[in-house]
Amino acid sequence: MYKDSKLRTLTKAFTWRVTATLTTMTLVLIFTGKLDTAIEVGALELIAKMLFYYLHERGWAKIGFGRIEVPSFVLWITGIPVSGKTTLGNLIYEELAKEKLKVQRLDSHDIRPLFPETGFTREEVNNHIKRVGHLASMLEKNGVITIASFVSPYAESRAFVREICKNYVEIHLDSDPEFARQYDRKGFYQKAEAEHYINVPGLDILFEHCDKTELKFDMRKTSLDEVRKEVMKFLHKRFLNV
Repeated sequence: MYKDSKLRTLTKAFTWRVTATLTTMTLVLIFTGKLDTAIEVGALELIAKMLFYYLHERGWAKIGFGRIEVPSFVLWITGIPVSGKTTLGNLIYEELAKEKLKVQRLDSHDIRPLFPETGFTREEVNNHIKRVGHLASMLEKNGVITIASFVSPYAESRAFVREICKNYVEIHLDSDPEFARQYDRKGFYQKAEAEHYINVPGLDILFEHCDKTELKFDMRKTSLDEVRKEVMKFLHKRFLNV
């Protein structure tokens, strides 16, 4: 990934301005045949346009017309394992990135390895989700849209995250292990049963629903692309088209 340095940006602006001035000087020379007149016009144009550009930019900097502030928010995608959370999170991330918005992805596949001692009891899972919630809240406070995709099966820890975030949107991808298995390329459910994993949402514990969930989709009846469109429609209505 490349990013222009301030020096490169300044150099590009300077060379463009010089190119424009030389063009003006050339045209004046062609029409008048006088080199000294061409130089004088070119110098005056260079100074005048730099001054006017500065005043123009300073003036617009003080005008609020047409300036839209997009509020940051936390988009929390939850559901049983292999319900499509990570894929949906990535799709929404790509959509928001195309709109040149500051956005950050938080996913269980990336975050849990940072806390290798975290277990899977109800208390340990809730504490883990609360840690992630604090991180999402900090990003939101710093003006970063945060997309988090976690199983987060317990309503109490999701309610905690909702409480500490200013703009919180919860999306529940409703599914069941039987349906999810057809997309389980890594064999999570087979391994969970063979190695007797404990506290697996959908297998030996229930996913706790929440009445405040903003969007809920039955993944047995809805494609991820349809979900993506509905989520983006919701976000544009709630946050992006302010």
